[in-house]
Amino acid sequence: MNEWEPKIQELLDGTVDELIVPKDDFLTVRSLLVDKGWLFEVVGEAKHGGVTIYRKNEQSASS
Repeated sequence: MNEWEPKIQELLDGTVDELIVPKDDFLTVRSLLVDKGWLFEVVGEAKHGGVTIYRKNEQSASS
C-alpha cells in the first residue's frame, strides 16, 4: 500500500478537510488517484513552489 493511500482515504471520508502534497510527491499522488478511480472525487489547487492542496469535491457524483 502506498503511504498516501490512507491519507487520501481520510480526505474522502471527511476525516480531514485538505491534503497538502509537496512537489516531490505530486506524481505519486496523482497516479494513485487515477489508479483508484478517485481523481474526480477531489479537487487539486496548485500553490506556489509546486505544492498542491487537495480537497474533497463536493460536486462529485458519489457525494
